[in-house]
Amino acid sequence: MSDRLLGGLVLVALFVGGLALGFGEDDEFAPMSAPATPTRLVVPSLDLRAPVVPVRLDDDGVLDPPDDERVVGWWQGSRRPGAEGGQTVLTGHTVHDGGGVMDRLGRLDAGERIALGTEAGRVVYEVERTETLTKAELAAANKEIFAQDHGGNRLVLITCTGWDGQDFTENVVVYAEQLGLRKQTAKRTV
Repeated sequence: MSDRLLGGLVLVALFVGGLALGFGEDDEFAPMSAPATPTRLVVPSLDLRAPVVPVRLDDDGVLDPPDDERVVGWWQGSRRPGAEGGQTVLTGHTVHDGGGVMDRLGRLDAGERIALGTEAGRVVYEVERTETLTKAELAAANKEIFAQDHGGNRLVLITCTGWDGQDFTENVVVYAEQLGLRKQTAKRTV
């Protein structure tokens, strides 16, 4: 039997057997033993799955997303998931006519879950709040968004919004608290 056919049969068996492999209220989490570099962002409620690459501030101190609008940038000046305190800051593009990795970021509600893939496993976060800020409000909230003295292991996602026909006038900022490494156990849905 070919590997492809066998793989398909295993996948069908998982669904027929009633196993749920997505996020759930009964998921169990373990603390991280060491910080890990983010490599993939997964937001199931937005159908967002994207690679994560390191980015730096430009010469003017601006955090720009990667050139590829389908890729998310991890600000290297922020903490890695699992670090003691601080924030992991990610940014990605919104494209006014669609196709940006974070086009629908403003739709995230409190309680929804986000995952960051790392070499240590999948680190899960729960959305605390989503807000839309003008450019002036973003500048005023600079410390809350970018400072690394936050007590927990928070995830901050940032993108543009408010297309006025020529430019984006606002930013969407999502704050999420770390739950931990998702334990790799499958649960029955019956």
